[in-house]
Amino acid sequence: MNHLHKTLIALCASLSLTGCVSILGDHVRYTEEVKLSDGKVVVIQRHAELTASGFPSQRRGFVKYFEICYPPMNIHWKSKGGYEPDIFDIVDGKAYMHVPISDCETCGLFNNPPTSALYFVWENGAWKRIPHEEFPAQSEWNLLMQTTGGVSRSDDPRGLITLADKTTGKWIDSSLRYSQQYHGWRRLNERPVALRNSCTKCEYSFPTPKGDMELFVDNVNTCKR
Repeated sequence: MNHLHKTLIALCASLSLTGCVSILGDHVRYTEEVKLSDGKVVVIQRHAELTASGFPSQRRGFVKYFEICYPPMNIHWKSKGGYEPDIFDIVDGKAYMHVPISDCETCGLFNNPPTSALYFVWENGAWKRIPHEEFPAQSEWNLLMQTTGGVSRSDDPRGLITLADKTTGKWIDSSLRYSQQYHGWRRLNERPVALRNSCTKCEYSFPTPKGDMELFVDNVNTCKR
């Protein structure tokens, strides 16, 4: 244990729990019902770690990483804070993950993909990036995007987030649902072209795209802890 960590723990001993969390960062953990494209409902584990905002500030930091686990298939996803998946699907025994991207700097890291998204399949215990043509076109947006409660920890998701919570309850993703209803689309291949090609409008790119090295954090599974 390094000297800084010992000092922080000592400070925590004299501060409230809220203060300790603010100094050391905090975590959001919950489980979530997810409806797959074949209609089956599965339960996944969700976890997000937030960075510390700095002492003595009590504000929360940014999301350090997003973690998703599906124990029945021993699936583990762990991406940096700027890369939040919005689709998890299982088709013909294979698991897939969809990650939207939009700002030009991020698009440039991946050579400005034409669909402004990254696509992955779970193979041999690891995520493999695939072209959008290999991603199941029938997949629907199904992951809760309100991963944290924002400023207040009391508003964080916790326990089991059900399908009803995400469609009619507290955790409804209003902006996504409104967009789907307004444009009349639900599935990946129905998304309007105007919402798919933001990366193609970017002129910024790296001479050698960084690719997956920029996206994933590590392979340490902390979902079950």
